Amino acid sequence: MNAEQTIAWRVRPAGPTARVALADPARLTTDEPSTARRTRHVGLLRKGSWVLPILSFLALWEFVSQTGVVEKSLLTPPTQVAPTVIEVFTDGEAFTDLRTSLGRAALGFGIASTGGIVVGLAIGWISWLRRFVSPIAELFRQLPPLALLPVFVLLFGLGIKSQVAMVAWAVVWPVLLSTVSGAASIDPRLIKAARSLGSSGVNLFTRVAFPGAIPSIMTGLRLGASYALLVLVSAEMIGANSGIGYRIMETSNTFRIPQMYAYIVILAVLGVALNYTLLWLNRRLFPWMSQ
Repeated sequence: MNAEQTIAWRVRPAGPTARVALADPARLTTDEPSTARRTRHVGLLRKGSWVLPILSFLALWEFVSQTGVVEKSLLTPPTQVAPTVIEVFTDGEAFTDLRTSLGRAALGFGIASTGGIVVGLAIGWISWLRRFVSPIAELFRQLPPLALLPVFVLLFGLGIKSQVAMVAWAVVWPVLLSTVSGAASIDPRLIKAARSLGSSGVNLFTRVAFPGAIPSIMTGLRLGASYALLVLVSAEMIGANSGIGYRIMETSNTFRIPQMYAYIVILAVLGVALNYTLLWLNRRLFPWMSQ
């Protein structure tokens, strides 16, 4: 009996599959190029999965407007809105309004997020403070910012101060409560392990409380960013003479409907861009969260 027959005899109890594998070892290998191509195609499909819904929505919008289901003068089709978007940017009008709105939103967002994170970490870390403050926070976060517009106008006047105050009010609650939730839900075993290694006081707070609350903080910041934009636009519609919200209301009152829809589209794109910017910063600053 030669060596090949000996090998075949020894693997015979494993069944016919083993004999085939010995006869054709290439069948045991994976078709790596084909697998890589399939993986690449799946990745491209996942990355482009957002394109089809948007195209479907635009097609439906175009159909409804062009066929007269809704009067074309009231619902401008996308094929007319797109050139109008280019037009308002070419005129420089959109750049001025964007700069004004983003400045107000950034100021209110910065004030509220900084205060919300600092105070939220303290409330979430100190249990007795959390029990005392939570009912008050739950009460005030139910107040809509627009309902407080008269209060902000009385306190800060009709201008940028009241608008920034409204943005800060809208942003602080999701950031604060998300931070409190993140700091309060840290695994007690991590705290015990850190203390057993000699951490205490400020060191324990910065090394355990803050890193442990980061996922919740980022969620609160993303929610706060969307709230900041929504509230600011609403405030600009009521009491401003510049900004995206003011421009939407002004074009509506003067019946410049294509320009109105152009600014609405700009606002939607701006909101999506802010959200994905925060996601990108999250992956860059805290890469372990995206694993």
